[in-house]
Amino acid sequence: MSFFTKTPLIKFKEIGKGLKVDVYGKIETVNPTGSHKDRESLQVISEVRKCGYRGVGCASTGNAAISLAAYSYMNGVPCHIYVSERISRERLALIKTFLPVIKRVKGGYAEAIELSNEEMEKSGIYNANPGKCQAKIVGNSFIGKEIAGEIKPDFVICPTNNGTHLIGVWEGLKETGLKPRMVAAVAEETKIADSIHGFHKLEEPKLSAALRESNGPIIKVTDHEIGEATALLLKEGIIAEPASAASVAAINHINFEKKDVICCTITGSGMKFPKTMRKALS
Repeated sequence: MSFFTKTPLIKFKEIGKGLKVDVYGKIETVNPTGSHKDRESLQVISEVRKCGYRGVGCASTGNAAISLAAYSYMNGVPCHIYVSERISRERLALIKTFLPVIKRVKGGYAEAIELSNEEMEKSGIYNANPGKCQAKIVGNSFIGKEIAGEIKPDFVICPTNNGTHLIGVWEGLKETGLKPRMVAAVAEETKIADSIHGFHKLEEPKLSAALRESNGPIIKVTDHEIGEATALLLKEGIIAEPASAASVAAINHINFEKKDVICCTITGSGMKFPKTMRKALS
């Protein structure tokens, strides 16, 4: 199954100006729930219905839960969401909109992943967690195919935590015959980029394989750099959550040639998380 609509690929006017390179953004913020996670959820729900599972579940910091709960609700599939007890109110409120069964787990994201993996294995629920779900990688592969249909990038930069998104984009690009350098933009100790906090690498060894095959680096970006990148994207007319802006923040760390083409995936909308946006822009 292919995704129901293409997302825009735009050339940034301000971001590439001083660098003298062409910088493009693949704008995933226009998906129905505002993030690239809809790509994954569409594939997951398709597989759940085809195989007759009793329900579907995942652990999430926000976007994946919002998306999976929304697609589950619209398709009449029971949905189970595991979140950290420390999840923000604004994120939890959006997840609750789509009426999943929510379990708040003592500890952080890693603990939510561990418990959800254990419980879903016992209950026969489809496990949509990173590292357990090839359908999510397939969903992201359509992003790579769409990029290749419009430009031939030398670098593709992806905000990265578990690696599902980057791996999928890489797989899609390879299918078209393009092999740009994939760049993982990470922020392990961030206070504003919740979606990529921790750099958990749950898709190993696939993540390392994608970076090795593409000769791509892992680039650590600071909250200051993420905040500046979030503000730059606003100048381009893109309201992106800080985690998404990490791809733009990583550009200054890349050794590129003047004629190189850079593509940043802008994975999620900032309109859903106003408190986080305000913190990033302050």
